[in-house]
Amino acid sequence: MSKLGILGGTFDPPHIGHLILAQAALENLKLDKIIFIPAANQPQKQLQQVSSVAIRLKMLKLALGNEEQFEISEIEISRDGLSYTCDTVDELKDMYPKAALYLIIGGDNISEIETWKKPEDIFTKANVAAALRPEFKSIGTYMNKIKIIDMPQVDISSTLIRKNVKDGKSIKYLVPERVENYISANGLYR
Repeated sequence: MSKLGILGGTFDPPHIGHLILAQAALENLKLDKIIFIPAANQPQKQLQQVSSVAIRLKMLKLALGNEEQFEISEIEISRDGLSYTCDTVDELKDMYPKAALYLIIGGDNISEIETWKKPEDIFTKANVAAALRPEFKSIGTYMNKIKIIDMPQVDISSTLIRKNVKDGKSIKYLVPERVENYISANGLYR
């Protein structure tokens, strides 16, 4: 039975923290592959301005390069309406019926997962693993059902990167060089 990691997000932009998390999940959970799933319309980010799907997808492709154990799925992008994790897990379960699915979330989502649509369904159909951020506090209804991924504590966020660009600060080493060049060449986040 194959073991597939699911790493969803806005990826606006994808950064080194995403890649460190993916690599740590591969090793800690002994996964065969990580499927990166860029969100189209996240319920929690409806009021936030987000770069177009085409731009985020291009940056994610640049960030992942030719890494064989990383792949991108456009299932949320091609689905109409809001992107709910429970729907994505259902669809992936249908696509990979013999695979064990591992939903990878950030530690900041541990306490929020109980507010997501059909959280019990998510835990029934997928294993859930979380990476902890430095400010993490172990709280939440589902804390005892979540496996913690051991990884270096990296306090990098897409919000920080967008702010740095807007403020004219460097994002070198926060994002892969190809992503940094793409952001600069296309005048993103200014």
